Amino acid sequence: MANYTDVTFNGVTLHITNVTPASKQKKKKSIIGKTLVETTVIGLNDTQWELALTGVVTGTDLTDLGTNRAALEVLDDSESHAYVDGIHDGTYYMRPGSLSFEDSGDNANSSYRYTCTLVEE
Repeated sequence: MANYTDVTFNGVTLHITNVTPASKQKKKKSIIGKTLVETTVIGLNDTQWELALTGVVTGTDLTDLGTNRAALEVLDDSESHAYVDGIHDGTYYMRPGSLSFEDSGDNANSSYRYTCTLVEE
């Protein structure tokens, strides 16, 4: 079982509450501008992982919280990065536009809940 307390993406520690992995047919990936284009290759029998992540950004104070959120937001850059969770280790893209934050008044100034999807290179 993966240890979701020690997950890193491009060296940024992620506080993951849930990961839903899906094994899908591998696709050829290209970057056009800031868009990740995935093309199905007929006859390719390889698979790739897609990880739907849910997590929380925390901080010791408001400045630290903002810094930690910005560190996650910068990874939504259409570039591949190293992902390490102990099971699905590899190089992944954050699917552009998949990062979303639940900016609720209930957790203002203490944490941000987020979701995103990572696609194996």
